Amino acid sequence: MIEDTRIKTIADHYGTNRQMYQLAEECSELAVEALHSARKGTTVKIIEEMADVLIMIEQVIYLAGIDKCDIEDCIDYKLGRQITRIKEQKNE
Repeated sequence: MIEDTRIKTIADHYGTNRQMYQLAEECSELAVEALHSARKGTTVKIIEEMADVLIMIEQVIYLAGIDKCDIEDCIDYKLGRQITRIKEQKNE
């Protein structure tokens, strides 16, 4: 995950509520660009949108006081669950 003091500076300036809204907006923009990229192939625009979302996620983690270990544990669980599903599909 990103470690950069600028993330905290920006997050502190705007605050939790505003950055939650900004995260939602950036996720929406990424979703639209993902659909475009699925049709046209990966573009610079999707990379920019991914960067925006990652920056906002880091700000919300900081502002909400979320333990990154909790996120990593959740990621590990979800990846394991999906791998299990894939294996089950292959056995059908």
